[in-house]
Amino acid sequence: MRTWIKNPLAVWTGNDVGADGGIVVADSTISEVLASGDSPAGEVDAEFDASNLVIVPGLINCHHHFCQTLTRAFPAALNKELFPWLIELYPIWARLDEDSIASSTELALAELMLSGCTTASDHHYLFTDQITTAIDIQVSVAKRLGARVMLTRGSMSLGKSEGGLPPDNVVQDPDTILTESERLISAYHDNGDNAYLQISLAPCSPFSVSPELMRDSAHLARQYGVLLHTH
Repeated sequence: MRTWIKNPLAVWTGNDVGADGGIVVADSTISEVLASGDSPAGEVDAEFDASNLVIVPGLINCHHHFCQTLTRAFPAALNKELFPWLIELYPIWARLDEDSIASSTELALAELMLSGCTTASDHHYLFTDQITTAIDIQVSVAKRLGARVMLTRGSMSLGKSEGGLPPDNVVQDPDTILTESERLISAYHDNGDNAYLQISLAPCSPFSVSPELMRDSAHLARQYGVLLHTH
């Protein structure tokens, strides 16, 4: 489908190319940039009058935690420093289920898109026995909403009993983490120029992941040509 977004009040192209006549979008790609008074080279399926609007590139959120939208106003965690805040919320996040992952992902992406953010990277690092498919659920929601996402397969392997900060019931063993990381890359990662969905690897933090898992995650990311992310 070709759509002409025509005659914008203003448009930012990032260079000296004029686009006062608007842009033509073919499916999800800008195919033509039109100077003032120009018309598209070919037929269009729809026209959108942007004469009272400004066209700008979509904003990008480079680090989010979609699931935390459900607990951002949790009274016991308000106004706390990082570690006390995490300790307060770990038990809550440990009870996340499929519905809460889906709802929080939809809420976070809808808020972002309504505010002009069209691309987001989510760092989901909390997996329990009852919810091992959080990233798969996020993929489904993002596709339904049409958002461009970088979904990072986060990880925590160092529980409280081994000197880490998180409780033991929200950490996983390294083999499970690496196996799941490979599965998600193989299933969903799109390396194309216009990709709407990519997977990256994201060990959570030095106080929740062992040095060995940090190194192994970096090695796996290089092996598959995906990005590496952390706090």
